[in-house]
Amino acid sequence: MFRPVKRNLRVSLTARLLVALILPTAVLALVLGIGGALFISRIVESVNDRPLDASVRSIADTLALEDGEVTLDLPPSAFGMLENEERDNVYYSVHVGDDLLTGYPDLPRIDMGSGRIDETRFAYSRYRDSPIRVAVIVRRVPRVEAPIVVQVAETMDARKSLSRQMLGGLFALEALLIGLLVLLLPLAVRWGLSPLVEVRRGIDSRSATDFTPLTLQQVPSELRGFVTAFNGLLYRLHEAVDGLRRFTADASHQMRTPLSILRAHLQVLKREGTQTADGQASLADIDVATARLQRLLTQLLALARAEGNRDGVARLVRTVDLAMLVRSVAEDHVPAALRSGVDIQFDTADRTSVPTVGELARELVSNLVDNAIRYNRKGGTVWLRVVPRDGAVSVVVEDDGPGIPAAKQADVFKRFLRLDRDRAVEGSGLGLAIVKVLADALAAGVRIASRPNGGLRIDIDFPVVADRAHASGKSAS
Repeated sequence: MFRPVKRNLRVSLTARLLVALILPTAVLALVLGIGGALFISRIVESVNDRPLDASVRSIADTLALEDGEVTLDLPPSAFGMLENEERDNVYYSVHVGDDLLTGYPDLPRIDMGSGRIDETRFAYSRYRDSPIRVAVIVRRVPRVEAPIVVQVAETMDARKSLSRQMLGGLFALEALLIGLLVLLLPLAVRWGLSPLVEVRRGIDSRSATDFTPLTLQQVPSELRGFVTAFNGLLYRLHEAVDGLRRFTADASHQMRTPLSILRAHLQVLKREGTQTADGQASLADIDVATARLQRLLTQLLALARAEGNRDGVARLVRTVDLAMLVRSVAEDHVPAALRSGVDIQFDTADRTSVPTVGELARELVSNLVDNAIRYNRKGGTVWLRVVPRDGAVSVVVEDDGPGIPAAKQADVFKRFLRLDRDRAVEGSGLGLAIVKVLADALAAGVRIASRPNGGLRIDIDFPVVADRAHASGKSAS
């Protein structure tokens, strides 16, 4: 039963993209806001400091010495240039050394520190419970020993008003930008994800038996890997379904005959009983048909298991001693060889260990030996050898039976293929088909040839180094 999945950041790609876009944008907007505020503060300060500088210099320029006393003239323009709509208050003071020459005596004096002569310095202070901006300049008048310090200050209402207007404009623009992003980003993300929607529609429109690969035309590069992987999955699924269909078709086709025989003889038993000659003959035929059906089912299951294990073989690869494995298979087939009047001979060499799957290799060799015994002549011989070769260890199975004509050898690994001469021999035509499937799964080579003096020789070459695909799968597991 499927349960609805909550839409959250883990399952919603749209939400993840929106968060990934909006959060950095919000951080960027915050950084731009702070940077913009600092920039506006400097601009406002610079713009308003210029008339303040001009005012303090215009006063300092009027300093003079007359009759031994320092004099100055306060031009109207010195304060007129500081007038603004906010009607800021303007204060000034002129000191000769520590003595006040003119101006507001309680106006805070700004420490010039290491300031140079004729260099205007600016500072913030407070006067009469209001913040003020002060411009200070130091002048030297000839024949006056003490330096003359001129200060002009103004309240900051105009500065604050200009800052508020500029900051308000900045924040309004940022709010508009963020609002547009919030409105447009979902549309942009959905538009960007529209190829995914098209891929999904292409998948949804397929029937349960349609394994046609998705086209890569007009698929964005970011999705090509996904579509390619999905097409690979479709291919593997198609292979699996075809294998299941083949298994079902093969099983139904091959079991029809023994089941028909069983059904016919059961009818005879019902009619004649088990004590009559016909009943005894039917029991014998039932026994033969049951054995044939059991062998057929065993081989069909072996074939299905071999095909189903192709992708999982890498996880099962281990070092296997082929000599011991082949010897064990030969011992298992001695009773069948004795019943058929066939002799089994076994020969091996040293260093016969290879990386493979022991269970599948045993089934492969067992099918070869079974075929060699089943289709051999009375009094024939089956030879088993394990031979090291360059980069491989070969299992060689030979017999001195009638062999297979060269024209038919290319087709012997097809399912249910049997020569006309072998129709009288019990079998299903699956033995060598199982051998080929197992060999492919184990990355082993298969070679078939006729013997010079009659009979058949089949070589299975097991690589000493595991197949690359197997090795990579083993390391991944």
